[in-house]
Amino acid sequence: MGFGWLLVGYFFANIMSLYSELSFAMLAGYPLMLIGLWRLAPYHKRFYQCFFVTLPALPFALYFSLVAITKFGLLTAAPILQGSVYAVVEGIYFLYSFLLHVLLLLAISGLAAELGLLRHQSAALRNLVLIALYTVVYLIARLLPAEQQSLFVLPLILLRYLYIFLNLWLLFRCYRHICPEGEGMMFEPVEDAAEKEDVYDES
Repeated sequence: MGFGWLLVGYFFANIMSLYSELSFAMLAGYPLMLIGLWRLAPYHKRFYQCFFVTLPALPFALYFSLVAITKFGLLTAAPILQGSVYAVVEGIYFLYSFLLHVLLLLAISGLAAELGLLRHQSAALRNLVLIALYTVVYLIARLLPAEQQSLFVLPLILLRYLYIFLNLWLLFRCYRHICPEGEGMMFEPVEDAAEKEDVYDES
């Protein structure tokens, strides 16, 4: 269906890139996410929107991959890959990543709601709140003097790791329950949401 592609792509694009030297994994992650989103697009329009919003991630993936390669000493660091240029690109990518995550979670929430999978829908909305909280805390920290920003380092790291791993778990649950291996998918909404939950969410 597409959640498998999305799961693996999200792992490469967001989990591995937590370690900046492995940011070149984005070059594999975002194309895999695009495949997953394209396969999911027929089942909910928000996945179609998310597909087109993900396309600009490819230039970012290339840029951060080049930065990662320079850290291994395999490429001479050009001025465009460091200093103020890198800071600007990183800031733009931060806002772009926030938008992409919001659209992705809204798409998952919308599909889960249509299928009556209330736990998946609530998990997507919970992750959305965590991402919003992380973004607000990050922006507040950036407005403070440098000596006070250090107070926010640990909370920001914990929030980022938390929402990323919860998103990965959500995608795994969607892959497992919405599209079980070897089984077809019922896309018609059901009237009894509790009954649907019992069928697709056995954990």
